[in-house]
Amino acid sequence: MDTTTVSPLAVCPGCHASVRPTDYFCFNCGKSLKSKPPATSLTRQLLIYAVSLFLPPLGIIWGIRYLRQDDQKSKIIGWVAIILTLLSIIVTVKLTLDVVNGINEAVNIQLQNYQGF
Repeated sequence: MDTTTVSPLAVCPGCHASVRPTDYFCFNCGKSLKSKPPATSLTRQLLIYAVSLFLPPLGIIWGIRYLRQDDQKSKIIGWVAIILTLLSIIVTVKLTLDVVNGINEAVNIQLQNYQGF
């Protein structure tokens, strides 16, 4: 019999039972064999995009997690999360600088008025 056409079964590192390469958990002992891919449902996408906008650092973490997946849909979700995160950071920095500059101008005007008396 030709052994090159037979796919070898993987072995659980915990109990050494034979498992299929597609299994996420060992059916014998329940040990995690590989991490489950992240969900790509619409609800999950909306959650990821909302977090990317309102809690920017987490958007980058989730974006990278999705970019590491093999399917195209996960990669798109990852890129959108990272882009939304970067846009959120840029807008936050711009608004913060505008507020700080506005306060600085108001203080300078008050100082000039105070010195003028």
